Amino acid sequence: MFENNAICKLLNIKYPIFQGGMAWIGTAELASAVSNAGGLGIIGAGHMPPEILRAEIQKCKGWTDKPFGVNVMLMKWAKED
Repeated sequence: MFENNAICKLLNIKYPIFQGGMAWIGTAELASAVSNAGGLGIIGAGHMPPEILRAEIQKCKGWTDKPFGVNVMLMKWAKED
């Protein structure tokens, strides 16, 4: 049905469905499940420490051979004194 969809072709996914980043909810478990179902799973990095994010990426790689992404928040919060 979506085999001619440009986004599906570009990202090598079956359906044009992207999971939201959702910090601390978009874990490797959810992202790999969405990717395995044919969408694009996204790990929500939020304010996740680098070592935890690295572990989530490795888990996701172990649970799916499909494409997935990582939502990295680039916003810097101002520190109030």
